[in-house]
Amino acid sequence: MHSDLLIRGGTAFINGQAARRDIFVKDGRIAALKPHAKNAPGASRIIDARGLLVLPGVIDAHAHFRLRLGPGKYTADDFTSGSAAAACGGVTTFIDYTGQGPGESPLAGLRARIKEAAGKTYTDFAFHCTLTGWEKMKDPAGKMAEALKAGAPTFKMFTAYGARGLMADDNAIFSALQAARRLGALICVHAEDGAVIDLLTEAYAGLKSIKALPLSRPSFTETGAVGRIAALAARSGGPVYFVHLSAAGSAAVVAAARKAGLKVMGETCPQYLALDESRFKSKGGYLYSCCPPIRTKEDNTALWEAADKGQLQVIATDNCTFTRAQKNAWGGDIRKLPMGLPGSQTLLPTAYTFGVKAGNVSLKKMIEVLCENPARIMGLRGKGFIRPGADADFAIFDPFASAKTDWRKMQHNTDFSPWQGQKLYGSPKYTVLRGQVIAEEGELTHPKTFTGQFQRRIKPQII
Repeated sequence: MHSDLLIRGGTAFINGQAARRDIFVKDGRIAALKPHAKNAPGASRIIDARGLLVLPGVIDAHAHFRLRLGPGKYTADDFTSGSAAAACGGVTTFIDYTGQGPGESPLAGLRARIKEAAGKTYTDFAFHCTLTGWEKMKDPAGKMAEALKAGAPTFKMFTAYGARGLMADDNAIFSALQAARRLGALICVHAEDGAVIDLLTEAYAGLKSIKALPLSRPSFTETGAVGRIAALAARSGGPVYFVHLSAAGSAAVVAAARKAGLKVMGETCPQYLALDESRFKSKGGYLYSCCPPIRTKEDNTALWEAADKGQLQVIATDNCTFTRAQKNAWGGDIRKLPMGLPGSQTLLPTAYTFGVKAGNVSLKKMIEVLCENPARIMGLRGKGFIRPGADADFAIFDPFASAKTDWRKMQHNTDFSPWQGQKLYGSPKYTVLRGQVIAEEGELTHPKTFTGQFQRRIKPQII
């Protein structure tokens, strides 16, 4: 058999077990997996992966590229720079969000975002549908069904940001959970107590300091909202997936809900696993602003333990990139500070460095939370696994090689990194999308060729 690509002799995880394998790729899919042999059949291209780890392409289940902030204002990474960063970091598929206004059709929002991204990405992509203005929609459950049929079975709701028209009340979330149960959809929730946060933000805005951020969004504002939504999930029977959990208490609530048999899942991010609030004491502490905020070392530890035990199922980025100039515009007013961090290019390296290398999770578990679980939960058919018939998506790296993080060498459209100067392991030597090497040694192989495709997703699995 002559293959388009042969990945020779790397260590891959197949059915949960590490093994040296020769991986044969034909027409963008994995054609065969065989024990490593000295004299393998020929291929149009051969990657010598001896001494390297071969992972499925990483799936970033939560990213924001070209997020609209207002008339003519957007976050710093568009679909091109964001997907370039993702590709150079071993991410082969990302899931972003639609941006239609409250009460507007999710399907219309989905079509608009596909049009924005089409022909501009190096990686594959999909979209969650924001589900805001439930009470303004005529037949909202029917609108969900339309989007699901178009390949978007996941819907995001908020318990915060009332001033922006995003916040949903309990009636809306309960009704959406009921509809999701009937349709086979999944409700993703940004869980923070918006009313309390708004009150505290006004109370602490006068500090003119980044200290106002953790004071205005203490951990109970997240954990309380997680508990309330979990209770709605219990009564409705609908599935819920909590995005970007930052607090130990939130992970504990998710664990208890799952133990009780509820259809509850949780996601966290590298910034909540490896950064802590001491960063706010530095001169550029405001650059670390994100919502929810980074918390304590105790929260870091608890979140790693929850991921290791399977109580949190996914690590994603919540990538939301700003430049220093954009952050600087806050002028000391916490109400005007852009919230978000770049993370696509460092997702795999931070998970490997602070997770596997630090002994917080096994390599097997890291592959579950970065690849396998996102594929299952988000309905990405053909992604997340190394097995015959699957898309030939891979992140291939040297587990012993490290490099100091430097934003100047990254693809993000920004001039800082929250990991600046830190030694990270796990940066890919090769990123492969459907059998094509799209990045090598941190650089795009064909910068003028956009290989990304929209992924129509199937119904999510509740794991």
